[in-house]
Amino acid sequence: MSKVKLVISDRHLSAGLHFESQKNPHEDFFFDNEMVAFFDYFSTGKYGEGCEVELIINGDYLDFLNVPYRGEFVEAITEQFALYKLECILSGHQKVIEALKRFVARPGKTITYNIGNHDADMFFPKVRERLISVLDPKGQFPSPVVRVNFETPIMDLPGGIQIHHGNQFEAVHMFNYQRPLLTEALREPVLNIPWGSFYVLKIVNRLKWERDYVDKVRPVKAMVLWSLVFDTWFIIKFVFLSLFYFMKTRFIYSPRRRSRLQVTAKILQQETTTFLQDLEKDARQILDTNSHIHTVIMGHTHLPMYKSYPDGKVYINTGTWTKMINLDLRGIGSGYKLTFALIEYDEKNHASATLQQWMGEYFPHRVCIA
Repeated sequence: MSKVKLVISDRHLSAGLHFESQKNPHEDFFFDNEMVAFFDYFSTGKYGEGCEVELIINGDYLDFLNVPYRGEFVEAITEQFALYKLECILSGHQKVIEALKRFVARPGKTITYNIGNHDADMFFPKVRERLISVLDPKGQFPSPVVRVNFETPIMDLPGGIQIHHGNQFEAVHMFNYQRPLLTEALREPVLNIPWGSFYVLKIVNRLKWERDYVDKVRPVKAMVLWSLVFDTWFIIKFVFLSLFYFMKTRFIYSPRRRSRLQVTAKILQQETTTFLQDLEKDARQILDTNSHIHTVIMGHTHLPMYKSYPDGKVYINTGTWTKMINLDLRGIGSGYKLTFALIEYDEKNHASATLQQWMGEYFPHRVCIA
């Protein structure tokens, strides 16, 4: 092998297991050691010198939405506040950050970071500069080996592969790439977050203190139906808060947020469907309308998937390394799968992509994460 690309997404590194002098219920990533071993493996041995390896971090790797300030989640996200949250994440996962720096310091290794809906704070220039300079082996910005893609949600790779995080296909999580920051009538720019981010900040993060699984269940509509029978008062509170903040953020004006009627209508249309949103239909549409693309890779849904179609085209979802509770019959259950996409190029620059599961090395013991 002379050239490979790794695609990972949705690791949701937050401020660490302990934060602000207490156990942190908003930290969902518990595989620091495994991730360190993953980066070291794909930058040494047969993947060492002589092998070009690009690590593509396809969104929601760092989870800015899960970092509180003195126990509160602020919806008006400024550049200084985003920098504060970044420092908390870097401090909470020092092993992983050091492993990323080692990875990119080795010959032929590069990192490209594609923004998702949980790490949109990187639309701020100083946040990108800080992250890149931390990861660059020489502390440089701009860096020749570390790049953040904030201009477009789409990444086209050689060999007919296209990458999306996936949030842009859901109106509830869709960012305005032409206007990621709000400036009018404000003392300083504020991140132009979608309804889905308000939902995480003001509803999910508040209720995680009562039910730590509330952000891990897919699909949410199934959780609501089950809870009406088994956890009635909690789900009434959940639904009430959801309706309250939806009305507040979509229909009441504030200079710190924007809500377009067209997007609101699309949110209502998507959220009232009974089907699980797994992005396969969107991926298939990309494959059908772009003859030069044979593989689409996404994340966002936390549902790992490898789908090979009769016409030879492929859809891959890289899943997550955080715990998920799936109430959909296609994958019912709970647990962890340390999945990623591996793209290999031959001598003619033809690409093939597969969904892989990281096994790593066994440890004598580790902190229980059940």
